[in-house]
Amino acid sequence: MKRKPQRVTAKQGTAKQTDEELRIAAKILEWEIGDIWGHVGVRMPDGEGIAVQMFRRAEDGGDKDWLVRFDYSLKKLSGVGTPPRESTIYTEVFKARPDVNAIVHSHAPACIALGLADKQLACVHMQSFRFGAGVPVYPRPIYILDDAEGAELARALDGASAVMIKGHGIVTVGKTIDEASMTALYMERTAKIQAMAHLLGFQGPTEDFVEELTASKDKLFANVNRMKSVHSAEWRYYSEKIKKNEKWTRGWS
Repeated sequence: MKRKPQRVTAKQGTAKQTDEELRIAAKILEWEIGDIWGHVGVRMPDGEGIAVQMFRRAEDGGDKDWLVRFDYSLKKLSGVGTPPRESTIYTEVFKARPDVNAIVHSHAPACIALGLADKQLACVHMQSFRFGAGVPVYPRPIYILDDAEGAELARALDGASAVMIKGHGIVTVGKTIDEASMTALYMERTAKIQAMAHLLGFQGPTEDFVEELTASKDKLFANVNRMKSVHSAEWRYYSEKIKKNEKWTRGWS
């Protein structure tokens, strides 16, 4: 029996705030990952559909953002452009994961390289604890173009925060646009670190390594008086640069 889309419990802002966050996320990820064809989507605040922002600019070189809203039957509701050809990534993952409010899809090159080499992206440094013992892999090197393929991808994702599509790219999820976007950003950075380590003879993280790193992370967070904020420190850092129209270097990681 097909599960109907449900609203998540995470607090959602107004449509205007949501649109602005989508634009910020697209700019951060387009620059950090180097992919102009990716996109980021979110459940609309009214729960009636999905809003998706493309990374790339309008084809005619104009200033219009490709931000389109559509329902679960892929009927356009409003906005600029048409629903992405891989819209079933959003519809099927949202149906399968009522805890998820935002999704990112990108063709992250380092993640693709790891997948092709059958190396599972995992918790290998202090900022990759969210990936635990490994990120699931959807083994078919295909576009996600219909309900069946979207549902199959959602099953591969299961309860994880991300999934790698072999030879294609990544899908990350989160309760917020911030969370899904920073997971995508750190996936690509982790893939770069891991790929370099493999070249130097790294065989992958052991169970003891992951357990000790996770315990240390928990100890750090338990003893840090963190200020409550709507957004992560990374989101605030990059969005401030965007507001000031500042450029930044991607660096090797």
